[in-house]
Amino acid sequence: MNAAHRSDTHTLALASLGAMTATVAHEMRNLLGGIELYASLVAEQCAKDANLLSVSRRAEPPVERSAVDLVMLLGTLAENTALALPGTGVEMRTDVTLAKAPVLGDGEQIRQALLNLVLNAVQAMPKGGVLTLGLRRRPGGRVGIAVSDTGVGMNRATLRRAFEPFFTTRVCGTGIGLAVVREVAERHGARLAVTSRRGQGTTFTLTFELHGETA
Repeated sequence: MNAAHRSDTHTLALASLGAMTATVAHEMRNLLGGIELYASLVAEQCAKDANLLSVSRRAEPPVERSAVDLVMLLGTLAENTALALPGTGVEMRTDVTLAKAPVLGDGEQIRQALLNLVLNAVQAMPKGGVLTLGLRRRPGGRVGIAVSDTGVGMNRATLRRAFEPFFTTRVCGTGIGLAVVREVAERHGARLAVTSRRGQGTTFTLTFELHGETA
């Protein structure tokens, strides 16, 4: 009887240990997945920034225009960003007031421009903060996407040069990301605006012309 009891206890202990191991493995996979995604985003940014910048030196490169739903694009970007934020101290919020927002343009270029703005925002909050991705309808049949942070902000001198190629205030910065954003905006006839206050944060806004009806 005692032997049987010890056997049952041993079996239960092994089962509990197995469950615990599976839980830890699952959590580690989630953590490593976020780290891997963030590293991939940074590597992807560098590779595509270089490619887009080289294309920007050519005369009027064509944009492969098709219908792009900015609500769906921003939603996917938000999901991917959320996976990469654990450990950064950055909280992400979304503020979307439309069910859909179709525009004509190159979805990959727009996604890359937004990714650059998100990475820029996260890097501006080394001690953590709030990242907000917003999408709102604007007057004149337009829609605006805003990427806001509560980071270090920029002074007037930095603001004036923010979109210059290779200008950066970061030790390891390339100064390419925001120049690419400006180039993508120009190719799509979009308005690019930035507001910032030192110590309070920065907001970049891309405003596109809506295509067709919105729900």
